[in-house]
Amino acid sequence: MTRIPWPRLIQWLLVLALPVFLLVADVRIATGHWFVHWEYGKEDFPPDPYGLSTAERIPLAETCVDYLATGADISLLGDLQLPNGEPAFNQRELRHMFDVQVVYGYLMRACIVAALALAGGIATLLVSDRTRWRVPAALLRGSALTLGLLGAVGAYMALSWREFFTAFHRIFFEGETWLFDHSDTLIRLFPMRFWMDVAIAIVGLLIVEAIVISSVAWAWIRRQAAGK
Repeated sequence: MTRIPWPRLIQWLLVLALPVFLLVADVRIATGHWFVHWEYGKEDFPPDPYGLSTAERIPLAETCVDYLATGADISLLGDLQLPNGEPAFNQRELRHMFDVQVVYGYLMRACIVAALALAGGIATLLVSDRTRWRVPAALLRGSALTLGLLGAVGAYMALSWREFFTAFHRIFFEGETWLFDHSDTLIRLFPMRFWMDVAIAIVGLLIVEAIVISSVAWAWIRRQAAGK
């Protein structure tokens, strides 16, 4: 039985961990008040067909973001009210937001694990001159893997956004718990345009990050080759 050297295992761990870390880190970046303000600040952002003003929508949207990012109790959303005094969210919406928070929490934990794997793996390989070359090689391959996966998923998103959006929700959520009426507050706060822009922002960040990392890794490899 052929034994795989541990440096090679660590190298492939880095290759696989890099896309996970970049993706989830970018999801976290997009989960912020800044993105809400950026979206609502666009002149062509869809208005609420049921009368909520931008000034009324933004605090509600920010609270939804806070609920996800801070792991707050669902009462944070359950206590919100619309300007007419009615509850902002119905039970179906609250249940969905609870499920979203659970998935978001898993993603953030995956990001931490990937970050630790990257930090530990890189530190381990850099200790020895015999294994140091594997670090830029892993980063280059990890960046290529990120761009490859991004190309496949990005093409799917561009060619059939609604099908992608539906498939994404069916993977992470049970049944049709994520489907709402157009009059529900979640749809009024976060129309399809919002999620398309979230996807575009994350894809853009991933492309830039993968190109920068691959460029640095390639320069590192060339410098190592020149030093031999």
